[in-house]
Amino acid sequence: MVRYAPSTKASVASDPNSLRIRGVVFDMDGTLATPMTEHLVNLHIELGVPRGMGILEYVDGFLQGAEREQAEKRIIEVETEAMANMRLSPGLVELLQFLHDNGLPIAIITRNNEVAAQHFLKQVVTRQPEDQWKLFGFDPVIDRSFRPTKPHPESLLYISQKWGVPPQELLMVGDHLDDLLCGVRAGSISALLRYGYNGAYECKAHISVDRIDKIIDSLAHGFDADMTIDGVTDMGGYV
Repeated sequence: MVRYAPSTKASVASDPNSLRIRGVVFDMDGTLATPMTEHLVNLHIELGVPRGMGILEYVDGFLQGAEREQAEKRIIEVETEAMANMRLSPGLVELLQFLHDNGLPIAIITRNNEVAAQHFLKQVVTRQPEDQWKLFGFDPVIDRSFRPTKPHPESLLYISQKWGVPPQELLMVGDHLDDLLCGVRAGSISALLRYGYNGAYECKAHISVDRIDKIIDSLAHGFDADMTIDGVTDMGGYV
């Protein structure tokens, strides 16, 4: 086990050189916002995606020409339908307040399109009280136009370089295997937001919580991380 020190301002001031989380990166759907699982399951069936394969991987690797264009159009239609029901994940404001108070930068890596990401930032976030808007200063916001997408670690390593924070001091938070593998493969800490459908992914998470603000406990008090967790898996991905 590797010990991570608390990420509070007080802890940093008294012990600035200890290993600790210095930045947090979030998945969007199912993490920052409530999940669109039903939409994705139906889309898997509609497009005929083989079991255990992600929708994007299937479209990129197996479809061509008009068939691919039609599938890409349908993906965007489903994402647009899901946006109408997008809500903040319970406990998110509390976690973002902690991160803001302690000066930790935040970012988003999503496999959704840019329209969905901007809908979250400009429509869902602005439904919150105006004095909370400052908590949602995600930078950068990386959508699926950045290739390769999760679970490849390139997007997380890009953020590491942009922020000047070593990968091992980044926390990648998500609800799906691709989020966890992205974190582990980058050499970062991965945190799983558990739902009824994703318990099998817990073996790839350093931290697991049932509500997103429970991550505060680990950041406020420090935690032990099993760094033997690897990025190898035979479990399937997602859209």
